[in-house]
Amino acid sequence: MKKTFSLSPGMKVGVLLFAAALLVFFVFVAASLLPQDDRKEIAIMTTADLHGHIFPYANTTGMTVGGIERIAGAKDAIARDVDGWALVSAGDDLTGPLYAAYGGEPELRSMTLAGYTAACPGNHEFDFGAAHYLNATRYAGFPLLSANLRVTDPELASVLRPSTVIEVDGIRCGFFGLITPDLAVITSPGPNVTVDPDYVGVAREEVRALREDGAEIVVALSHMGTACDEDLARQVEGIDLVVGGHDHTYVCESVGGPGGWTTVIVHDGSQGERLGVLRFAFTGDGIEDWQWETVPMDSAVVSDPAVSDYLTPFRAAMENQGQEAIGESTVAIDAVKAHLRTGEMPLGDLIADAGLAWFGEADIAVINSGGIRGDRIFPAGPITQGMLSEILPFGNEVVIVRMNGTEVRQMLEMSASALGPDSRGIQESGFLQVGGARVTIDTERPAYAAVYDGKEVQEVLCEGSRVGSVLVREGDTWVPVEDDREYIVLVNDYLAGGGDGYALFAAIPDERKLRTGITVIETVEAYVRVQTPLTPVTEGRIALAGSGAPSAMVVPA
Repeated sequence: MKKTFSLSPGMKVGVLLFAAALLVFFVFVAASLLPQDDRKEIAIMTTADLHGHIFPYANTTGMTVGGIERIAGAKDAIARDVDGWALVSAGDDLTGPLYAAYGGEPELRSMTLAGYTAACPGNHEFDFGAAHYLNATRYAGFPLLSANLRVTDPELASVLRPSTVIEVDGIRCGFFGLITPDLAVITSPGPNVTVDPDYVGVAREEVRALREDGAEIVVALSHMGTACDEDLARQVEGIDLVVGGHDHTYVCESVGGPGGWTTVIVHDGSQGERLGVLRFAFTGDGIEDWQWETVPMDSAVVSDPAVSDYLTPFRAAMENQGQEAIGESTVAIDAVKAHLRTGEMPLGDLIADAGLAWFGEADIAVINSGGIRGDRIFPAGPITQGMLSEILPFGNEVVIVRMNGTEVRQMLEMSASALGPDSRGIQESGFLQVGGARVTIDTERPAYAAVYDGKEVQEVLCEGSRVGSVLVREGDTWVPVEDDREYIVLVNDYLAGGGDGYALFAAIPDERKLRTGITVIETVEAYVRVQTPLTPVTEGRIALAGSGAPSAMVVPA
């Protein structure tokens, strides 16, 4: 006889609870055996165009900002809030009197202490030639990347890698570098360094190689400017992020490319005034849920003590050198880049006049506005050696060039093309400040334009007709330039070699050029000492006409 059993209502509830608990247990065990959620929070922190500003400094508002010690402190604070991080530079970290005096040691060693992951060189790394930069590279404890530089010096070539893969919290991140195709025009790297202008083709090859090497994220460090970065993103598939520099702008955008690919482009300004921070999620499929901000490097940032201690003796040495007052200005001195590159400025007049005062037989003196730095307004008061070193950081030598009147007009026509908007002529930095001459420019007329290969002109597209009258001083009067008359013109050695696109100077025979051994800053220091107190003003040497005459523009360095 078969027996049957029945459960009471209370027992039924107990069995159900036991079964539910057992189910939860097995689900937990099964889940523990499956792959966990791979979402990671990553921060890529960025700087560009430090231009030697590794100590805190006063910006145009008078606020103290920047400095590697603050960048390092901010990096540490941000790193604590994410799973993984990288700190990268888009170039132009080395320039000016600090680079000249110490060969890149304080800049690159402090960046190493700050924890930089990788950097690409910019054009200013080559201001004193490739050998000077090669010496500097030994102080960098992080990869220096440039895929489109072509270097024949084997030692420098071994230091500058095209790309590298670095693990960031277990994520294989591929980094590669790109430098401006205009390198040979805007600085003097020497014969052993050239640039492959096909940055798109170079980038495609680097992306392919990095992906084959297992890179899960690809980052381009670009010292080419926003226009080139956008062109790169539109044409190359597989770049997740472009960290850019060169034109000193703030950029945050995403650009569509081939195959539906989207590339994020960011620029963080210049001189370390702000730290760029891109936070994003990574789950195995590129950059997701990204957010960009630029964090002010002001007094609210806690400095890294190790970096600060390392830099203290360098800071003291530079301050001691710069504190000596050599004269006085009764008015503020405007060294803002956008002003100098778009018209006559009192500072440009002063520098040109200093050359004429030193070389009494010269007729005309010119200086390219890109050779004048500082990019701020210096208050009225003492003029110090440090101030002059900041304004004239490149150590350029004065070169005497004997030119006929036709060449003088051509020089000024080339300068007028720098006012834009057409960029086929002279670089914006090549706009000339002048002494000993008066020139009228109509910006609505056709500008000089040419096809360049480095510093050489392959084809002149337009001779230009913007320059009207050109007058030179003769005693106490101003007279028109005569085509066949010879004039003694003062330029710096950078222009004399064809810099900023002035192929005219490069083509002038050496027998008509004389290197003086005197630097531009020497002439200015002597002029300030003799003429102090100074009241720099404009004198109407460059008269601009036409609705296209600019008042200000953002220009690359």
